[in-house]
Amino acid sequence: MRWVVTRASGAPRPLARALARRLWRAGRRLGVPRGALTQLTIFVVGDDEIAALNRAHMGKRGPTDVLSFPAAAGLSVSFDGDAPGLGLPHAGPGELVLCWPAVTRQARSLAARDLLDEASVLAVHGLAHLLGHDHRVAAQGRRMHAAERRALAAIRVADIKRPYGR
Repeated sequence: MRWVVTRASGAPRPLARALARRLWRAGRRLGVPRGALTQLTIFVVGDDEIAALNRAHMGKRGPTDVLSFPAAAGLSVSFDGDAPGLGLPHAGPGELVLCWPAVTRQARSLAARDLLDEASVLAVHGLAHLLGHDHRVAAQGRRMHAAERRALAAIRVADIKRPYGR
């Protein structure tokens, strides 16, 4: 996994290593081949950066918590920021863009463990999207949520309620 933590994100760099370990275990539970995760790039950004990406690629206004860009889609993350490597072509299965301010807003508390748990939930959600899961249709959402629950159990993180998992 390649991590790009932007200054705008405000994310503490030590959490990236712990999140990477969790994502490896979650990926194995989801059936991701070992080599595939080595090619995954995770960008940790701020609200302005993810809002620009959300607008450009999803047609939605404002920031979101996580975006997934599968390599097969031919998309590349690009915006005016201070992160090296943004805008480069995909080299692996895709890219996840994690919004650190969203992590801090959505976490139970600002304790390191709670921040790591929230970041893990979002990263697993993004990884599920990269694996082809979707939640626009209720039945697909239930399958996606079941996959996420399996991955979160593998890393001992509590599941959160989601509107698409009902």
